[in-house]
Amino acid sequence: MKTNLRELPPLVRIVLVLTLVATIGGTQIFGFRIVGLAWFIPLVFSLVVLSENFSRHIAFPVKIWVMWGLFVIIHMVLSDAVHSLQRSVMLLVPIVVGVAVSSLKITDHHLFVFEKQYTRMSIIFFVIALFKAGVLTSLQLPTTGALAAEIMTGAMLCCLFAASYALGNARALFSWIMLSIIPVITLTRAGMVVTGLSFTLTFSPLKLWKRVLSFLAVLAAGIAIFYSDRVQKIMFFSGSGVLADMSLSNPNFATSGRVYIWSLLQEGVGEAPWFGHGANVSEELISFYIPGLAHPHNDWLRFQYDYGYVGVSIFSVCVVWQIVDAWLMARKSSGRAKVLFYAAASSFPVFMLFMLTDNIVLYAAFFGNFQFTLLGLAYSSHYHHSKEGKISQTGD
Repeated sequence: MKTNLRELPPLVRIVLVLTLVATIGGTQIFGFRIVGLAWFIPLVFSLVVLSENFSRHIAFPVKIWVMWGLFVIIHMVLSDAVHSLQRSVMLLVPIVVGVAVSSLKITDHHLFVFEKQYTRMSIIFFVIALFKAGVLTSLQLPTTGALAAEIMTGAMLCCLFAASYALGNARALFSWIMLSIIPVITLTRAGMVVTGLSFTLTFSPLKLWKRVLSFLAVLAAGIAIFYSDRVQKIMFFSGSGVLADMSLSNPNFATSGRVYIWSLLQEGVGEAPWFGHGANVSEELISFYIPGLAHPHNDWLRFQYDYGYVGVSIFSVCVVWQIVDAWLMARKSSGRAKVLFYAAASSFPVFMLFMLTDNIVLYAAFFGNFQFTLLGLAYSSHYHHSKEGKISQTGD
């Protein structure tokens, strides 16, 4: 059955298209970077949708994220750090998108069309990644790491295909394999690990033997890739090393300057341990010591510095709460809504792993908006499906 992108609600279309457009990047429209527009435009459309659907039922469990939202807003108001408004808004954009999508009436047909579109999107994304890595133009594999943000989009899609496979779609495995190859090609170290684990860590009811077998396969492939010349050269300054040499204290281990950046923030954490230094103050600190650099490549440490232990705790509780709620909803749902719930729940461990070595919380255009769109679609579909079922029973 042929499907068309126009069959989806405008907001969902915008998120899908702009997530893909963000992976292209590198250009500007009217002086604005495409990556920036890719999170700003969904935010504007989400606010418009919410204003129009204010009286409708919002299926998304807003209560899960209220405390985090208020905490971020209070810190934003009190902070005078550079870009504190923009960075704070970017933290909350995915939640707003998810809430807005959940206010739409999502049918089974919408989810069917959405599945077809994200499957096509994965193929286009694969080609874009190969082109940006220079593989299609030079017919050679790159020797330096690249496309970290784009790999996060691939990991998000991997969560979808892993969940779909676990629920009976055998063809989804080929899509997962295709996407999991990308970080190997682009030499994105964290991406290789996290994407590889996305299959094993899925919250979907994957059979135990498949889960164990997938882990062993990823482990074996990971070790083989680790000892390849391409990876050895980006892992160690000397060009060679063993697994035991991957230590932050090892001067031969190439961390791309992360150890120095992290030490700057760690030294300041004790000065304001509970509530942090304020929204985006970490960017000012890093920019002062390393001109031209703004982010620490460790979002957990960023949160600890900016929002303190209280902020990190609130965020962690919200994430765990959302995982549990999505998982419970998946067990009560059926069909494609079930796939989306499991995929969204599974995406949070992936998200948290990326937080250890990168700035995924600010990559709303690459990961967050798509992630919460899954939640919005699933919650809305489940709500309206349940509502129609009750009406049908009453009619009987």
